[in-house]
Amino acid sequence: MSEYDFGLAQGYDERQPVVLLLDTSASMGRPAGSPRIDELSEALARWFDGVRAEPRLQARVEVCLITFDSRVLVFDPDRERLVPVEEAAPDRLFVPVDRMRPPRLTASGLTRMTEAVETALDLARERHRELQARQVQARRPFLWVLTDGAPSDADGEPVDPEVLAGTAEKVRRGEERGECVLQAIGVRGADLELLRVLAPKGALMLEGLDFGQILDLLFQSSDRIGAVQAADEIHGQVADLMDRQRRLRLLEERYQ
Repeated sequence: MSEYDFGLAQGYDERQPVVLLLDTSASMGRPAGSPRIDELSEALARWFDGVRAEPRLQARVEVCLITFDSRVLVFDPDRERLVPVEEAAPDRLFVPVDRMRPPRLTASGLTRMTEAVETALDLARERHRELQARQVQARRPFLWVLTDGAPSDADGEPVDPEVLAGTAEKVRRGEERGECVLQAIGVRGADLELLRVLAPKGALMLEGLDFGQILDLLFQSSDRIGAVQAADEIHGQVADLMDRQRRLRLLEERYQ
């Protein structure tokens, strides 16, 4: 059993795996004076430090972190750095949310989102099956893609929708089998049309919120959705929940 594993031995009766897929392509290095990648890195550090005040999330949620630019990397908590997925031990990549210490991110390269999503599908499926084999009650994993651009091919061109549809089909099959739910979240600059090819009912634009607020919405949404629901129903509930929370936060900020 991994030092990070918090299964039945600690008395918890349910796991919610979350895979966080972060765009670290060159566009995240803009604007020059205040790059979004720095804002995201700082928000990650603050959010995971602050999760100690969220006992419900601590008790149930475990997280795996993937970044994608010209390469797809996964955070190895043992080595405390991002590594190619083939160099990481799959059974060590999901850690309790309050023990995640995310790395400092840098922006460069392309947006190999399709490869990242397919990597996440594999890792989520393996983790879900592992938990079930150990008789740990496991909710279907949530995959959250956070991007400010569009999926690109090896030449840096936007992925053809027909090619992207191949990855979307793998997502659809995973959702139908109860192995995952994928939500694609776009921030300013994201190509919502292509995100809707990847996740027809799970693509959302979140503007007007900072990265810390977005992270909070992602994890709170993952935790609050019911355990036994169809993927389409989950997508609708996530969209409604995020819209309500987004509007509430904006109102709070307006009248502070």
